[in-house]
Parts: sequence; structure tokens; C-alpha cells
Amino acid sequence: MNGQNILYVSVILPIKFSEEVFYILPEELVLLNLSQKDSLNSFVGVRVKVEFANKEYSGVINKVMTQDEFSSYKIFSNKYKILNIKEYKRIIKIEDLPKISYQELLLWQKIADYYLCSIGEVFNAAYPSQKENREQIKDKKTIDKILEKVNDNKSINNTDIVLSDDQLATYNNIKSEIETKCVLLEGVTGSGKTEIYINLAKDEIKKGKNVLFLVPEIAMSKQLEIRLKSHFGERLLCYHSKQTNKTRKLIRELLTIGKGFVVLGTRSSIFLPFNSLGLIIVDEEHDQSYKQDEPSPRYNAREGALFLSQIHKSKILLGSATPSLESLFNCKSGLYKKVELKQKYYNATNPDIILVDTIWARKNNQLKGSFSYSLIHHIEKTIKKGEQVILFSPVRSYSPLIICSECGTILKCPHCNVTLSYHRFDNSLRCHYCEYSSHFSNVCPACGKESLTLRGAGSEKIEEEIKELFPNFNIARFDADITKSKTQTDKVLKGFEEGKIDILVGTQMITKGFDFKNLSLVGVLQTDVLFGQQDFRADERALQLLIQLMGRVGRRENKGTLIIQTNNKNHPILNNLESYRDKNLTDVNEQLKERELFKFPPYVRMVNILLKNKNRIKLN
Repeated sequence: MNGQNILYVSVILPIKFSEEVFYILPEELVLLNLSQKDSLNSFVGVRVKVEFANKEYSGVINKVMTQDEFSSYKIFSNKYKILNIKEYKRIIKIEDLPKISYQELLLWQKIADYYLCSIGEVFNAAYPSQKENREQIKDKKTIDKILEKVNDNKSINNTDIVLSDDQLATYNNIKSEIETKCVLLEGVTGSGKTEIYINLAKDEIKKGKNVLFLVPEIAMSKQLEIRLKSHFGERLLCYHSKQTNKTRKLIRELLTIGKGFVVLGTRSSIFLPFNSLGLIIVDEEHDQSYKQDEPSPRYNAREGALFLSQIHKSKILLGSATPSLESLFNCKSGLYKKVELKQKYYNATNPDIILVDTIWARKNNQLKGSFSYSLIHHIEKTIKKGEQVILFSPVRSYSPLIICSECGTILKCPHCNVTLSYHRFDNSLRCHYCEYSSHFSNVCPACGKESLTLRGAGSEKIEEEIKELFPNFNIARFDADITKSKTQTDKVLKGFEEGKIDILVGTQMITKGFDFKNLSLVGVLQTDVLFGQQDFRADERALQLLIQLMGRVGRRENKGTLIIQTNNKNHPILNNLESYRDKNLTDVNEQLKERELFKFPPYVRMVNILLKNKNRIKLN
């Protein structure tokens, strides 16, 4: 091969490696895959098979350079030593896989730069299915059939939702601002934000645009999916990690060539290959589930959605009843525009708030297990009226702490030093951070005695206790252990929605966007766990969660009740909860002043530097 005609390509590999990796693109592959009208840049985004460190990978071409360009690039970048041509490996083959778009590559680079990781780690997050099956979807009949349906006007319900006066005013305010700015919709719980989202999505579909509708939890998407399906029919595509590899690939291909779809998805949906993105909606924008902790990239899908909207020049709307302080700060600084929706859709009244002092209750024998007599009385009264109850537990598992009564050893995860939790349903110890698990034995690993004791109560134990108190009531649990099964998730949600379940014990996922018309009592247990988190956002998140719980109860004509059990009834958040409920809020400036005083975001950026090595001496 003539040295002057050699092409060098930078290839993104799905691994943690920060340097660029270059290969030679063989001339026969160029001639085979390049038509006369194509330029060399048409190879950017092409999927290729390469060898790296004695392993084969499916990579993506990121740059294409001639011999002269590559020589200049090496000198200019000052990163690469001069190698002989023979020292660069050749591309093994061009793979028969969908090409990665320019917009996708741009998003990957933005996320890699912002979250301080390699672009390869972002690639791996965007296309994790490569590990399972690299087969391309070849069922063209299925794709053609779906495209044919969405091109039929019957595939969208053109009946407009009748908005209330308050909703209509809010909708028009959003329309007037969203063309030029990110809009933050602060709407009280039960105000009908979803109806506004649907109307905005229909506006974009009529223009032939795609819409991305982000939600923080898979479980939350189910009830919303039913509502959206009635309006968008075949145009609605649901995308999340519980779907099959084939379904996810089908959705990617539809979005690459099709228009007029609404994608309802969780955080990984920002990596889909949209070809004509008109609107992004981030519902419950404050929710911490949008943040990925492990593995890299440790991105927040809300920020990723903002990057995506910039790249596609699309509109973006953030929605929440309890916006994050970061978003409120961006409104205050003029970066976002805030629009408010203050009136509840059904004109429901705010719930009563009852604080139960568990210290007093314990001293006066007014506790039975995890429950105060006051809460027990209200539960019984509610069920007898034919209404429903949610009991909120801040933690899942049967017991969140296992300690040796002889030597005091607390069982912790061997990988990340986080306290292990005991799950009774399968007799396991689990780390809720890295998902490490092991079989539970009563023998202490430190002293060898059968002296391990369980402390605290998680959602599993709360369920057991409430079943003992009310054996004749229908009781179910809704937490991460239950939602691992789609069948169980659907069964519990449907059962509660249809009134077949009297009491639902749940963790944080039950606070997010659900609309249960017959729910009139919410009990919050172990509230102090919310305030005791080692996080500068602990109070903010506790307040958001309590307001979200208030929003789940009494959403129709019946006035609801929120009962909060706490050891610290004088906590500032609890003392001011009624003011927050009635929106007589202390100015957000007070909360922001505290962040500024202690040098916390949004006034600074914080980076957590974690050093790991199997050799403790090297680490030190």
C-alpha cells in the first residue's frame, strides 16, 4: 500500500481509557465502503472491529486522517510518539451495525468532559447491549409496519385535553418562553402538569418532531405509559433497562429513521439516536434517581438532557412540585425561566399534618413495634371508611444494620465499606450501594460467636409488623426488591389502583408521580433517617420527599392526612412543613445563602476523588 494513501482513524473503545487510539484503515475497506459521492468524513461514526491489548472490541470511528494530517496532528497535540507504519494495527473489519450519528458523538464528548471520564465509558453506557448481543435488528417488516401506523393520522388521538384556566395560562406562558430558554415548571402536586406535557408533545408531533419524556423510575413510567398510550398510540415508545435487547435496538432504529415519536424513558434514554428532536420533558427534575453513581459515567440525566437540547437545538422543559435548589438558582440568575402552576386540578384541599413524637410515645408506652398508637388508630379508621393507606419507610430490607452483641462488630460490604442490610425473604446480606450479596449466618466473622443481632426496621419488616397488627387487611410492599420483577410491579400497582390492596408499604419510589384516587392517609416512619444523611442536600431532599408524599394523599374531594413519626419534632423542616405546604415559603434566597456560606453547589462544583488499589502500600 502506498504510504501517502494510508488513512489513520481514531477509534472510541467501550473501556476506561483516556488516550486516543489510532488504527490504519485498510485501502480495501475504504474502496468497499465508500461511494464516489462520499467523503472520508463519512467514516466518522462507523462501527468497526479492532484489537486492543490482545482483545477484540467493537469500536466507533471518531476521526479520519491522511498520512500528512496525522503527522501534523501528532506534532500539534504533543501526545503521540512517532511510530513506524508497521507499528499501527489495522482495522479488522467494518461491522454491520447502525452508524453512530454526529449528535451522539458530540453528546458523548460533552458528558465525558463534564463528568471527568473517558468517552469510551460514555459509549459503553450508551450501548451496553453490545455485551449481550451485537446482532443488528433485521426484521424490516416490523419497522415498516410501525412506521406505516404512525404515518396514519389515527395513530394519534387528536382530541385536545380540556385545560383549566390555570393550566391554559401556564401552557401559554411556557409556549412563549420555551423557544429561547429552558423552562422550569413548578406545579403543586395534583395540579395537572401531565396534561400540559401532553399538549406540548402533541404540538411537536404535528411538526414532525420527536419528543423525549424523561421519568426517574421504571416503576413510575407504568401508570404514565397508560395515559400517554391513550393519546399517542403506536407513536409511544417506552425505553428502559428492563426491556429486552431486541426491543431497545428496535427503538434505536425507529428513532434513527422515523419522526413523530414520543419516547417515555428513564435516564439512559438521553443516549438514543434522535434524528429530529423537538422537545425534552424532564419530569420530577429534582429526583436523585436521575443521577448515576456507579459505574462511570456518573452523570445526571437532567444535565445530560440540557446538553442534548443544545446539540439538537430542541426545546426543554423541567417539571417538579419541589424543584431542586440548583434549578431555582438558574431561574434566579436568568438562565432558566420559571413558570408556576399553583391550583390543584380537582380543587383538592391540602392534607392535615400530624407530628407524632416517638420519644414521648416510647416513654408513655404508646408504641407497638414501629407504630405509634396514634398511627394505628388512623390506619384502622381509614380502612373502615373504605379508603387506602400508604406507609413510607426510608430504607428497604428487613433490617438495615447487623451488629455483634459480643464484640460490637458491624457487618459492612467488603468492597465499599457500606453497612450491609439483611433481607429476610431470601436470607441474604446486601450492599445497597454496589449490590454485593452473601448468605446470612448468625456467626460473627470477627469473634466467631453466634451473636449477630438485627437492628432497625426496613420496608420488609414494616410489612411484617403491619400484617401482624391487621391480619384481615390486604397488605402489599413496593420497593426495589419487588420492582425487580415486572410482573410483581404491575400486580402491586394495579391492585392498589383498583382498591384491592388496603395498605401499601413503600420506599421512595412510591412518592413519585403516582395518582391514587382513593388514598387518604400516608404514614411516615423513621423520619429522622431522612435528616441524618451525610449529604449537604439532606434537608432539601427530606423536604422534597415529604411534600411529594403530601401530594399523593387526598388528590380528589376527600381531605387527606399525613402522619409523621419522629424523634425530633422540632426539626426546622418539620416545624415549617405547613408553611411549605401552603406555599408561604421562606424565600429561596435563605436556602441559597446557606449553600453560599458553606461553599456548596450551586456556588461551587464539587468533585469526589476516590483512590483504589488492591495493594494498600501502593495506595498510601
